[in-house]
This record gives sequence, structure tokens and C-alpha cells, in this order.
Amino acid sequence: MHRQVESQYYHYTPRIYVHKRPLHWFIMFISYLFIFLLILESIAFIVLGAWHLSIPRLENILSFSDDIYRRELGFGILLVIIGSIGILISIIGIIATITLRLLLLKIYVSCLWFMMILGIVIGIIGIIFASQVDGFLNDDRVNNPNLVESNYHKEKFLLGMNGGLALFMSLTMLVGIIIVHCLIGDANSRSYIRSK
Repeated sequence: MHRQVESQYYHYTPRIYVHKRPLHWFIMFISYLFIFLLILESIAFIVLGAWHLSIPRLENILSFSDDIYRRELGFGILLVIIGSIGILISIIGIIATITLRLLLLKIYVSCLWFMMILGIVIGIIGIIFASQVDGFLNDDRVNNPNLVESNYHKEKFLLGMNGGLALFMSLTMLVGIIIVHCLIGDANSRSYIRSK
């Protein structure tokens, strides 16, 4: 009799294992893909920043404009900083995704918000720097009528392009934020099921 009641209990009690759900595995797969994208973007930020900071390039810029030189230096440093932060956030993301601990997931999503906002600010700074190049060209033309204008146009294009690229790459953090919120919901449901 006891066995019959026990078998009925197990028969009618719903047992859901989160790790066996296809949606869970899909979310996990997408989150790992995003971490891979985040690592690639972080490396791209570092490479772009290092390129802006390369000594031959900076020496060339310094030869015709001290103002552009300072902006190139600052923009390059900012790109390297955000790239390094992105690598650290990727490590946090890997740990949070593997463990699915709510605290780590919340820290991870907060870091993604921070990186997105910082990246947007850096992108806007790059675009502002690019918009200032024409003013430097006009000022320097007064002192040096024989200056090479193509150097200024090239720097304006590169600062604007890389600023826009930083802005675009930062907006892709929204995808990661949505994915992490899905993971948080998944982890919450798992905690609820375990508590029952």
C-alpha cells in the first residue's frame, strides 16, 4: 500500500530539470557566442588603440599638428582601456555563464551596461575629435601656407571612422544584456524549482 501511494506521488508530482530543456541549451549557446563576440570586439578595441598609439604614426602627426597629436594619443589610450575592460568582462561572463549564479549574472549584466555606456562616450569623443580637425587645419594654414592638407583630411577620416566603429561595437552590448537577462530568468526558474 505504501509503495502504491509512493508511486502515485512520484507519478503525479511534476519534475522539471532545467538543464534538460532545449530552450536552456539554446540560451547557453547564444550566450557563449556573445562572449566570443565580446572577446573579438575587445581585441579589436585594443588593436585600434595600439594602432593610434604607434610611435611612427604619432611622430608623423606631431610633425604637422600638435593638437591632433594630443587627441590621437588620448583616443588611442581610451580604446586600449575599453578593450582591456572588455577582456575582464569576458572572463566574468564565462564564469557567470558556467556557474549560473544570480549574483555573478547580475554583476556581468552591470559590467555590460558600463562597457556599453563607456564605449558610446568614447565613440562620441572620437567623432568630436574628428570634427575639430578642420578648425586646426584653418589655424595652421595661417602659420604655414605650405602645409599638406591631405594629412589633416586623413586624420579626420580615421578619427571619425574609428569613433563611429567604437560607437557601433558598443551598441552590440545590448544583445548581450538581453541574453544575460534571459539567463537570469532561467537561473531564477531553476532556483524556484529546486526550492519546491
